Amino acid sequence: MEDMAERGDGHVKGFFDRLQWRMAAWMQGRHGADSLSNALIVVGLVLTLASILPGLGLLSWVAFVFLAVALFRCFSRNEYKRAGENEAYLRFAAKPKRAVSVAGKAWKNRKTTCYFKCKNCGAVLSVPRGKGKLRVTCPQCHEQTIRTS
Repeated sequence: MEDMAERGDGHVKGFFDRLQWRMAAWMQGRHGADSLSNALIVVGLVLTLASILPGLGLLSWVAFVFLAVALFRCFSRNEYKRAGENEAYLRFAAKPKRAVSVAGKAWKNRKTTCYFKCKNCGAVLSVPRGKGKLRVTCPQCHEQTIRTS
């Protein structure tokens, strides 16, 4: 009886191993998931959850479009075009992502560090709190500013 259970588990394991190899062979030459596809999937899932609310039923169709585009991008064979789209998305998303990162860091260190922007280039600079007047030099544009911490 135990031999049949062991053989059955091995059979199932073999099935999944073969399935994994077949999927890998099928995905050969296809673009696969990237940052833009992942973002489209997240937006699609959020819209799907929002469509549950009363009066927002049409959002499920919009969510379906987002998910369909994400799947199309994953299974596309036009690697060059999908990579270009992903690069454009990464350039577009870099500034908001950095702003959120800096805001999180500023919130985390709010008791020990004062953050401000350089008036010349807009770079985010930091000085320790409670040190009085400090002369701060921007590392990017070398503009000097006097700042009270």
